[in-house]
Amino acid sequence: MYTLQRIEVVLTVPSIEETAAWYERVLGWTAHYDVFDAQGRCLFGSVMQGDLERVMREEETFKGFNLSRFQEGDRPYSNAGGNFSALISVDDVDAVYAQVVERGGEPDAAPEDQFWGGRTFSLRDLNGFNLTFAQQVESVSLEEIRQRHRDTLDL
Repeated sequence: MYTLQRIEVVLTVPSIEETAAWYERVLGWTAHYDVFDAQGRCLFGSVMQGDLERVMREEETFKGFNLSRFQEGDRPYSNAGGNFSALISVDDVDAVYAQVVERGGEPDAAPEDQFWGGRTFSLRDLNGFNLTFAQQVESVSLEEIRQRHRDTLDL
């Protein structure tokens, strides 16, 4: 048996610099560039909300994505097979939505209440990865969630 300590997501992208710039501009996150090739292109980095130094000292949890540069080879870049989607929990989904719109992001729709007690909105990042921001706004039992879901199917 083992204890899971943490899961970190690594997004493989064609340009870490452009991806990081999008997260900084649209979400206000901070970019970090860690490993470079001989041409000066970043090969590995991250985008996050919070203080990297505090994360490194384990005083704060890493809240973001690691970024790895796609290595061009026999196949062109595509995220079509990945179907990546992140559920990002926040304390005020409407505030995040307002910030994203103000910064030029293009969410799929305004925040909506969900049958499971959450309030969400989604947008795609520069590379087409789906980001869903969620806030738990109502405590709902598992049975109530199941009933509400059945009700949505009956529409």
